[in-house]
Amino acid sequence: MAFITWNRDLSVKIDSIDDQHKKLIELINDFYENIKNRSNNESISKLLRGMNQYTVEHFDIEEELMKKYGYPDLTVHKKEHDKFVTKVTELEEKFNSGKVIVSFEITSFLKDWWKNHIQVVDQKYSDFFIKSGLK
Repeated sequence: MAFITWNRDLSVKIDSIDDQHKKLIELINDFYENIKNRSNNESISKLLRGMNQYTVEHFDIEEELMKKYGYPDLTVHKKEHDKFVTKVTELEEKFNSGKVIVSFEITSFLKDWWKNHIQVVDQKYSDFFIKSGLK
């Protein structure tokens, strides 16, 4: 059973962004499965790095769309993105140096952060983008 399951409540009604969010959920589910199955540190590290890289790519795409369409809350939204990237980067560095053990708490943090970010923060731009012609 998936740790996070995609549903309508997670849709921002913009296909390209929804597809990216689905990929992020898939990465979190993979991460969860590897924690649950007690995968080796190398596998966990690779998943953390991949998740972090994909997240940065996704955030860059969102922010470019916000610039292109003149989204008024770009600065606030970008700060949310920056805080998350900083936290995940710190987590990855601490894990790789042996200062933190990846656990279900971290997986729950990722799940909760993403669900809240998509359902609350990203929903704020959904109507704006749709009215601007983005689908």
